[in-house]
Amino acid sequence: MGKSFKRHIYQLIIGFLVFVSLALSCLLYWHLRKNVSDVLQKTVTLKALPIKGEDIAVTRNYVGYTEAINQVQIIPYLSGYLDKISVKPGQIVKENDLLLTIEDSEYKAKLDMANASVLQAEASFNYNKNYYERVQKSGTQAFSAVDIENAQNNYLQSDAALKSAYANKNLAEVNYNYTKITAPIAGLVGNFNLSHGHYVTPNGECLLNIVQTNPIRVVFSLTDKEYLEHLEQGTAFKDSVINLILSNGKPFKYTGHIKYTDNQINKPTNSLAVYAYFKNKDNELLPNAFVTVEISETFKDSVFIDRNLVKMEADGNYLPIGRNGQIIIEPVQILAEKENKYILRNSFKPNDVIILDDIANLPPQTKIHFNLIKS
Repeated sequence: MGKSFKRHIYQLIIGFLVFVSLALSCLLYWHLRKNVSDVLQKTVTLKALPIKGEDIAVTRNYVGYTEAINQVQIIPYLSGYLDKISVKPGQIVKENDLLLTIEDSEYKAKLDMANASVLQAEASFNYNKNYYERVQKSGTQAFSAVDIENAQNNYLQSDAALKSAYANKNLAEVNYNYTKITAPIAGLVGNFNLSHGHYVTPNGECLLNIVQTNPIRVVFSLTDKEYLEHLEQGTAFKDSVINLILSNGKPFKYTGHIKYTDNQINKPTNSLAVYAYFKNKDNELLPNAFVTVEISETFKDSVFIDRNLVKMEADGNYLPIGRNGQIIIEPVQILAEKENKYILRNSFKPNDVIILDDIANLPPQTKIHFNLIKS
């Protein structure tokens, strides 16, 4: 009952406390393990939407303006007085229609003189040619070497004179034809102030101008981002329907087609010019008019979903989907936007579903059950 006995009692108490601590630790471990196991084995039901591919039409609007595909300024080739004015301002003309006539008596006289010179040169040439051929045929028995040389020289000179006469005739004919000024293109004649007897010269002002109005060109711009999106989609307006809304709010009767795009980005506006052609038989569209360009595109076999379902990350866009009872974070390509939704390229597998619930806090080994709802 001395110190050794007390020491023995303390040891028993300490041993008992250690035993109790170990027992409690084992009990707590078993309890926690059971709870974790229960959590891991628990099945979570998530709402999901079946993925359905469909054709989706999208219309985008752009501000555009019209411009003439071709326009010309009529400047005379010759100087002279106007003899006849065959068109009026605002008139539609066809290619090669007569516009103006310059008084042609001077140029007709020069053409007649050139024709006479040709006849004279032809006569001289024929005579010298025949004479030279006779001299050559007879040879030195009938003609001296000097006569033969002179005959050859006269023949060559008359040949050169004939060619010069033909050239002068052609020039006189060109000048005479230029007294009649015709339309180089079909189009609409602009306003002009000319009268009979008006003196015109190549060094003077433009007499009148013609703009081509059918077809007409409409110019609008894409941002560099939109341009890159079209390249990624591989569409480049290939199957687009292009319409116009006029300044009075009415639709233009003809649809157009994209002809080409500019070859560089406009630096100040960071945009790319696009050129579309439209029929314009009734001249409803005139150059420099503002219009609204409506481009309708159909994205075939695409997926239409709410924007907030797509996760935007620095390295791309992703969509949580269910596949074979598992959650998959699938990369997606956004083709376009419509009604606050995204149009996605349908790269999904059969029976994939879009997860609608938040999955951020789900343990990695949670069993998943998908409750499909109707769209």
